[in-house]
Amino acid sequence: MTTRDFVEQLAGSDEAPKFSQLLQLSDLETDQLGEFKSAWPSVPEVRRRQVVESLLELSEENLELDFTDVFVACLSDGNDEVREVATGGLSSCEDRTVIRPLVALLKDDTSVPVRAAAAMALSNFAAMAMDGKLITRDEDRIRVALLATIEREDEFLEVKRRAIETVAGLRPPGIVEIIEDAFDSGSLELKQSAIYAMGQTSIEEWLPVILEEMQHESPAIRFEAANSVGILGNEGNVPELTELLEDDDLEVRLAAVKALGVVGGPMAKRVLQACLDYDDESLEEAARAALDRVEFDDDPLGLGLDTDGDTDSDEEDEDE
Repeated sequence: MTTRDFVEQLAGSDEAPKFSQLLQLSDLETDQLGEFKSAWPSVPEVRRRQVVESLLELSEENLELDFTDVFVACLSDGNDEVREVATGGLSSCEDRTVIRPLVALLKDDTSVPVRAAAAMALSNFAAMAMDGKLITRDEDRIRVALLATIEREDEFLEVKRRAIETVAGLRPPGIVEIIEDAFDSGSLELKQSAIYAMGQTSIEEWLPVILEEMQHESPAIRFEAANSVGILGNEGNVPELTELLEDDDLEVRLAAVKALGVVGGPMAKRVLQACLDYDDESLEEAARAALDRVEFDDDPLGLGLDTDGDTDSDEEDEDE
C-alpha cells in the first residue's frame, strides 16, 4: 500500500488507525512525503487529530521511530490542535531545518497553545546551542525570537512564560532581570517559570531563593523548586530534598526523588535506597531510575566502582 493509499484510507474509515498501521509513516522517503502532503487535507479533522496524537505517543515509546517529516508537514494544518500536537512532536528534534518553522509559529500563529508549544519545542535547540552543536545564525534566530516574545507588552501569559523557560538556557544578556521580573510579577504561573528558568541558567547564586521556595504553599512552586535544586544544588542540599519526600503532593515527591538522583553522592544514594521500602509504587519506580543515574555518574565506564572508589575486583581480592 502506498502512502497516498494509506492516507486516503484514513480519510474514508470510521475507525481510528492502529499503532501498527501508523508505523509506515516513520522515515518517509521524499516521494512518500509528497504523497502524504497531497492526501492529508482530505482526512477529517477528528481523524487528523487522532493520527498526530498517536504518532506522538508512538515516538515517545520508541525512540527509533522518526515522524519528524510528518510533524513538520502538520505545522501548517488548518486545525489548531493538530498544529499544537505536531509542534510538541518536534520537542526532541535535532534537525536544524525545523528551527525556522518553529520560530515562525512562535511569532505568527493565531493559536496561543500552538505558540506556547513552539516556545517549548525550541528548548532542545537552545540546549544544543549551549553544547556548541548549532551554528551562530541558528542560535541568534532562536534568541531574538524568544526575547521579542517576552518583551511584547500584549503577549499572552502562557506564551511568555514558555519563552522565558526556553531562553534561560541560552543565558542572554538581561536574563537575570527577566527572571527577577517574572518572579516578582505576582503571577503564580510566571513565578513557576522563573524558578524553572533559574535552574536552566546554571547560576548558583539563585540557590538560596529556590531553597526557600521549596516551602511555598503551592505544590507547583515546590515542584519547580525541587527540580531546580537538582540542577544547581549539591550533596549539602540532600536534607532539604529529603524533607520533600513527605510532601502531600505526589508530583512534588517524585520531583524530589529525581533531584536526588541529579545531585548524587553517597547521602543521596542512601536516601534513594530507603525510598525503595516506601509503600508507593510510583515513588519506588522513580527511586530506581534515580539510583541508576547516581550509579552511572559514580561509574560511567561500568568498572564496578562503589561510592568509595573501590572496584568489585578489589573486593574479590580481599575475600581471597
